[in-house]
Amino acid sequence: MKKYSQLSKAFAAGATTGLVLLTIVSLTSCNKNGGKTAKVQAPAGWHLVWNDEFNGKEIDTTKWDFQIGTGSQYGLVGWGNNELQYYRKENASVKDGNLVLEARKENYEGMSYTSARLRTVKDDGTELFTKTYGRIEARIKMPTGNGIWPAFWLLPATTDYGVWASSGEIDILEAKGRLPNRVYGTVHFGQAWPGNKYTGGMYKFPSGETIADYHVYSLEWEPGLLRWLVDGNKYYETSQWWSLGAGESEPYAYPAPYDKPFYILLNFALGGNYDGVVAPEDSDLPAQMLVDWVRVYDKDEAYATEVKRPTPERDETKFKSFETADGRNFIFDSKLSKAVCEGKNAGMSSNENMDVKERVWYFLALSDFGGKAVSSAEGEGRRVKITNPGNQNYSVQLIQHLPVAKGYSYKIQFDAKASAARKIAVKLGGDADNSWAVYSPEYYPELTTDSQHFSYFFTMENDTDPTARLEFNLGLDTNDVWIGNVSVTQEEL
Repeated sequence: MKKYSQLSKAFAAGATTGLVLLTIVSLTSCNKNGGKTAKVQAPAGWHLVWNDEFNGKEIDTTKWDFQIGTGSQYGLVGWGNNELQYYRKENASVKDGNLVLEARKENYEGMSYTSARLRTVKDDGTELFTKTYGRIEARIKMPTGNGIWPAFWLLPATTDYGVWASSGEIDILEAKGRLPNRVYGTVHFGQAWPGNKYTGGMYKFPSGETIADYHVYSLEWEPGLLRWLVDGNKYYETSQWWSLGAGESEPYAYPAPYDKPFYILLNFALGGNYDGVVAPEDSDLPAQMLVDWVRVYDKDEAYATEVKRPTPERDETKFKSFETADGRNFIFDSKLSKAVCEGKNAGMSSNENMDVKERVWYFLALSDFGGKAVSSAEGEGRRVKITNPGNQNYSVQLIQHLPVAKGYSYKIQFDAKASAARKIAVKLGGDADNSWAVYSPEYYPELTTDSQHFSYFFTMENDTDPTARLEFNLGLDTNDVWIGNVSVTQEEL
């Protein structure tokens, strides 16, 4: 990955060996509960701007607020991840210089487990601490076992770019207790769910070390750069992300969404989708996540300005060989004047006729999924009349295969309307030979009885696929759909 700001010479020298040089700086660790003076090790090139050493007798509520419950108050039952715990204030404490988050096996408010979750903002929006750019790190010791999911992470203080994940999320640390020799760092971005994307890395500890030991987990966040470290060892960095707002056709200016303030979270979840919704063993509980300290630094020198999204590695050789319909549009027959399989929908199975990958439109009503429909050319496009919408959005489809090359950005555009207000689903992805990979975010345009022009963008992050498929998925609704003026063009960001 390319780097867009110049680090200090001392730090750069450390980075070449995978280690960060440290400077010892004596600082008073302020704590309303009578915290002690602590000697904080500041990485070379950085200076401390916020910290909690947990040296007092209680959690400092000028720095942390408790999140309580199952997430249902935010419309996120199970915190959006099918988690098994109820978060309680009583499960968090300060003891022996550590923040202690304790998970317990106990029935409470309909849940079988309790645990704790803290963050540096309040439910009423009061910001106790937020940060844009910096080095954010914590020294943490975690328990092991099935269903154990401790985390140290960041969420946006505002939704300037839209709801999750348009405004971003940065996971500095996530651990799976059943895999104690590794941890993960992840960045979430893109569009609102389910159009979200993510990328990240994994760190494997040296032999003999696990998450059950104290380790320092760090994120270095600069304009256009995110870097993850464990004990000063860099294991992942990226400059590749984007944010696209609801109804927008172009992404926000880079480095959005990672140019806004974020707040810090610490939590100890149980079960959840992250590791297959595995419940913890009763014998492993109670279990404690211990946080020795949390520290935030700023760079000694100024952060870079006017950074640009780096051009991803491109498959230029194959891209140059791909044929377009008119010099730009990779879609042939943009008006959908013809569609293979028209009128044969009644008995079509999910595999029939899909071994042919010509640059033509395919009309599919998949009886395997309850779809039944007919289509016909109408004006400058094609109308699909649906008599049985099926049980999946792909029960009724219009598809064309086209080539997409790794590292290139594309804009998908089309006109559409419906006999009554409804949604459709649009995406570009692979076939069975590419494990049905999804290349673009899935897009859900809201159709009305008036023809509207829709467009959205994506960057091909997967390997080049010369027979990718653009899908208009029309199932789950019986209202007619009309589509025309379809194009897929390569665009520069």
